[in-house]
Amino acid sequence: MEQKVLQVLLRREETQKEIPSFRVVVLVTILSSLFAFIIPINDLYLRNTPLAGNLLPTNTILVLLIFVLLVNPTLRKFSLRFAFRTSELAALWALLVIPSGIAMAGFWRYILPQVANLLYSASPVNRWDTLLLPHAPDWLVVLDKVTVRGFYEGNAGMVVWDGWLKPFKFWIPFGCGLLFATICLASLIRRQWTEHEHFTFPLVQLPYELVRSPNANSVLPPLFSARPFWIGFLFSVGFHTLCGLNTHFPSVPAIRRIRRLGEYLTGFPWDSISGTFINIYPAGVGLAYLLTSEVAFSLWFFFVAERFQQILFARYGWTAFGMSATDFVQFQQVGAVIGLLVVILWAGKAYWQKVWAKALLKLREQGDEDEPLPYPFALWGLLGSVAFLVVWLVVRKVSWLLAVTFVLMALGFYLAASWIASNGGMLMVQMRILPLDPIWALVGSRRFPPRDIIVSFLLQKAFTYDLRETLMPSLLNAMKMADLAGLSKRSVMLWGVWLIALAIPVALLSWMRLCYTHGGANLEGSTFLQWHATHPYLLMVQAIDPGIQPNLIRSLGLIVGLTVFVGCFALRRQLVWFPLHPMGLIVCRGWAMENLWLMVLVGWLAKVFIVRYGGLVAYHGLRPLFLGLVLGDLTMGGVFGFVGAFTRKGYSVLP
Repeated sequence: MEQKVLQVLLRREETQKEIPSFRVVVLVTILSSLFAFIIPINDLYLRNTPLAGNLLPTNTILVLLIFVLLVNPTLRKFSLRFAFRTSELAALWALLVIPSGIAMAGFWRYILPQVANLLYSASPVNRWDTLLLPHAPDWLVVLDKVTVRGFYEGNAGMVVWDGWLKPFKFWIPFGCGLLFATICLASLIRRQWTEHEHFTFPLVQLPYELVRSPNANSVLPPLFSARPFWIGFLFSVGFHTLCGLNTHFPSVPAIRRIRRLGEYLTGFPWDSISGTFINIYPAGVGLAYLLTSEVAFSLWFFFVAERFQQILFARYGWTAFGMSATDFVQFQQVGAVIGLLVVILWAGKAYWQKVWAKALLKLREQGDEDEPLPYPFALWGLLGSVAFLVVWLVVRKVSWLLAVTFVLMALGFYLAASWIASNGGMLMVQMRILPLDPIWALVGSRRFPPRDIIVSFLLQKAFTYDLRETLMPSLLNAMKMADLAGLSKRSVMLWGVWLIALAIPVALLSWMRLCYTHGGANLEGSTFLQWHATHPYLLMVQAIDPGIQPNLIRSLGLIVGLTVFVGCFALRRQLVWFPLHPMGLIVCRGWAMENLWLMVLVGWLAKVFIVRYGGLVAYHGLRPLFLGLVLGDLTMGGVFGFVGAFTRKGYSVLP
């Protein structure tokens, strides 16, 4: 009897979870539309610090600060009943963070410039005119000269839509299908990671502190009453003020925050790692402090181990025998991603059995009513969307092997990014590996026709190369915020889907207006001509002529990465003291760790010394200091973004 009463009370508690209020929904609809439109202008035309740009988007924190420091104190003073509650502020952040990446790397940034650049840049010099253009289908790339020229050189603001219609009929359904698969997968994995494996979600800790209700006799959240918070905050603000002013006025003294190891270590074999960054980002230190010690240790340890492998290959001349340390390490990362998929299935096998039973309507547990999506819908939606994506490629005569491998590995990459962000607090994830790398390592590229090669590399670049704004981590962070604030996760998810659907066309209009007015060739260089829009085509040429051969070193790297990852995971389950977390292997080589490794090391050292000599009391007492470092960085990103809008000179607070 008591058990039944308890179940009824728990069910009532679940049903009483708040849904986002009407004014919050209206507000986030307006703000999400506004950000989707202005983010391409800010990032590409003004070349400012990105408003989003990572998995703790600057714009979402700035909006929270405005409400916490200005709007709510004013309302509390003049009309208390209209002040925003904790749940409303939490819903505001959660709903803003979900579509934050759509305008750039989360959807459009790696589609539009690449689709237009083949015809625009093809020439006998790069051999695109003979190796690629004759095999590129018109449903994949734009092949109309007027359309392409207007996109890259401007057309007085007049968008030539006709030339884009056929490629859009392929790219938009495929991209939306991949987003839907991501939403379903995030809904399925959420409970395992949050309730069973107890991920720490470091990126949610700062926004949650900002939305907490003020103490008595205060109008600000408790975080602002902690003296250590202001020490960290003012340090970051002062540091970036000097560095930012130095960018605009070189006579202002400032610490040089971007350095390379080659300035200090020269000669053989150190020149093999001379390009290693030694950068200063206070937010990186703050986030590393929030991690578990073994995660923070493993992040920088595996990065240093990767650098050591570079030195070994150079020192013993292995590169002279056709062996590349870069290839060996990158394919270890590929093997680690495969290992992660194995671990997710094996470690959560009991959970996945329950999910399958729920999908067949044979099981129902307490709390299922407030999962982001109903289990049957999420599982069958995932399987259906995967089938759709594969068929979408196969009916266009793309190889079954390439189609299936790409879709499954792409979802594996999203899981890896989410696993790292949710448990490792990485601001961004970029691994410099691609979903089809196992195919090239094991069977090579010469067995596939040129058209398959072209399709494959464009898909990889568009959806999996840069995961700094990918959707799944933001979905999981939003669900965690909903949990902490007592919000209905299902309601947050459904409104998030609406905002994603809204952001896609709004961002597209902004991109097109911007490019056909100013010309893509005159906008941010790395997006259009210098790197991202040319990178997939350079890889295609290599894959077609001379072709990628099956490679022993790459295959060995796959095996080593898979073995090390699974081995570390198994040892951690058997030996409590084992210090290595396999997460570090996945990101040991990539833009994020190259920029942040030193900050992770400093944050880890700070936590180790504080806990060792001050205990948990000191750790919790100084936690506001490190949150202040993070908030200071994000605040100054907004300040210098505002300044850059007028000066047209950007200062990047974060990488």
